[in-house]
Amino acid sequence: MIGTRQWISKVEVTIQGEQGDNLTSETINVQYFKKLLEQGKKMSQIISYIWFEEDHETAKKLDGYFKRGNNNELKKLLFAKEPETDEYKLLLKVFKEEKYLPIFDENDEQFFVFRVVTDQFEGNISDPGPSENGILTVTIPYPPRPEIFDDFDEGSNTVIQQNGFTTVKQSELKEWLNQAPDEPPYFYENNPYIPATSS
Repeated sequence: MIGTRQWISKVEVTIQGEQGDNLTSETINVQYFKKLLEQGKKMSQIISYIWFEEDHETAKKLDGYFKRGNNNELKKLLFAKEPETDEYKLLLKVFKEEKYLPIFDENDEQFFVFRVVTDQFEGNISDPGPSENGILTVTIPYPPRPEIFDDFDEGSNTVIQQNGFTTVKQSELKEWLNQAPDEPPYFYENNPYIPATSS
């Protein structure tokens, strides 16, 4: 299914192997799938930002969009393109650079509806049935925040090694947030507890 880690990893290999500047239909398909992977990575990074809670107020406001799960509110966030809107300002705190916004282009709005699920860590895009008029449903995983292990010693600026079981480490979230949304090598975090979503 589109959006699962298995699907993302297969498409990543194709994108990384793509060479040359000639635009063939195959290249266009690769570019389209790369865009889907980037959008999914951005949504995963928003969730990681919320969990990391470096800026509590921003995290709390973003959390509200996912907890309410209202399609129209999610669209306001995911399609935010006007710098003066609250949604755009929130996303700019996550991604730091305007070139990563909006997450979705306005031309995509007629093709997508969004729903949030709280009982899974992988999202997907449903294949439209004949009665859905070509509308794709993007399922965004937003599970309860797991225990985040603080494995960073700010005094020595080093990562503290952990021998026991941990669900998510602070260093994993930080590393995932510091990755550029539009660059491989990874479009999903290896830790299965950090949600993978694609759109």
